[in-house]
Amino acid sequence: MKIYTSYFIPLFSLLLISCGSKEENKKEPETSNTIDLVKTVKDMQENRETLVHETPLTKEQFAAWLPETVLGMPLTSSTINMLPGIGSCGATYSVQNRRVRVMIIDGAGEKGNNAVSTYRMSSTMEYDEKGSWGSTKTTNINGIKVKESNLKNGKFNLSMFYDNRFAVDVETYEVGHEELEQLVKELNLGQLH
Repeated sequence: MKIYTSYFIPLFSLLLISCGSKEENKKEPETSNTIDLVKTVKDMQENRETLVHETPLTKEQFAAWLPETVLGMPLTSSTINMLPGIGSCGATYSVQNRRVRVMIIDGAGEKGNNAVSTYRMSSTMEYDEKGSWGSTKTTNINGIKVKESNLKNGKFNLSMFYDNRFAVDVETYEVGHEELEQLVKELNLGQLH
């Protein structure tokens, strides 16, 4: 059987046009999502290009920022710039079993930029998950977008990409949910410069 493409193409085009007009309103959110995704990817690329040319915080700058106490708990241990070429700081605050651990990675420079990439990506997402392990949701604490995980064992994990530069991870033990806002406030992340 011979098919005449000269008749088939215009007929198929007419079918697509008529179907497209009915589906137009349904596809609008999809187009909006695509535009949002393109903008997000562009913003992430611009952030990456900016951070590559920045200089990581020095050991002295991290030491000047490091809070002496958090939620009434003293600083019990800290490590600064443990990886070559990456500005980083880890600190533990504790009294008996009550404890807060903080880890910060500076996204400045080539190595730091690569080290914070998962935090950069995570900061563009919205979380609302529940499971046998606990729950994870996107929240806002003191004006900072935070990925907050509430684990069944009473721990909280806070993850954020602060100021489009710093990957911040906070892990708590025997700290109540109502204390998280005060905790983030006492970290004085705005002093990381």
